[in-house]
Amino acid sequence: MSTESSTTIPNLTPPKYYSPILPAPLNEKQKAIFKELETYVESILLPKDDAYYPYERAWVTEACLKRYLRASKWHISEAKERIKYTLEWRREYKPDQIDEGEMVEENLTGKMYLHGFDKHGRPILVLRPGYENTKAGPSQVRNVVFWFEKAIKLMPENVETITILVDFDKTSARNSPGLGIAKEFMHVLGSHYPERLGLACVINGPWYFWTFFRLIGNFIDPITKEKIQFVNLLEPEKAANKTQWVNLDTFIDASQLEVNYGGKSHFAYEQKVYWDILSEKTN
Repeated sequence: MSTESSTTIPNLTPPKYYSPILPAPLNEKQKAIFKELETYVESILLPKDDAYYPYERAWVTEACLKRYLRASKWHISEAKERIKYTLEWRREYKPDQIDEGEMVEENLTGKMYLHGFDKHGRPILVLRPGYENTKAGPSQVRNVVFWFEKAIKLMPENVETITILVDFDKTSARNSPGLGIAKEFMHVLGSHYPERLGLACVINGPWYFWTFFRLIGNFIDPITKEKIQFVNLLEPEKAANKTQWVNLDTFIDASQLEVNYGGKSHFAYEQKVYWDILSEKTN
């Protein structure tokens, strides 16, 4: 067993070497559809003298429009509706302007944090429902949005997606996320962050999780559902026999993965230290 001491310094710097998953180049038909969406979006942007215009302008990138088109299976009318819906949501919700001070209480226990990057350069967002410290409500959903926005800011070149590790250790039926919060989380993810999830791994899933997953599965689109995998730390051989079971070392180098999950990173969350470094890296 390693005797290496833990560190409170999170790894928020992308590795020097990674293998980004690049989307396929557009064919001629897709290029025409992209141009139509681009023209449409330009027509519905805020006026340039609006205080939020610079943030909206920065969000509407070529990669952003392509994500909405891929999520809409290149149906232009659907892509227009979806991106208009998100633009209206961002103007009201201002997800890229959530103040860190607003989220201090939600993150006292380290129930959610970014630490490390996978082999494709995707930031790793760790969710620990067992460390829940607040009541279900809008603030919990806002906290998820806060972390998604931070993850996006940490993405290195050519990386557009996030890897999520959901660790159910110390979770009970009492402190597990409710169905309502889970549905809202999936709605926000699917509606306003399409094509942003690269991989989600469920670790230490308790017995009651499978009932919960069947219920929430009705609200998850098939493409997102395919990205949800399961990890058994005690029986890693399961990954060889079952299609949705994986081993984390397949996707994450040991240097980027916490010891609790089979890696070599001895990270321990301490809010003050973490917050200072997060602010430095993402503001």
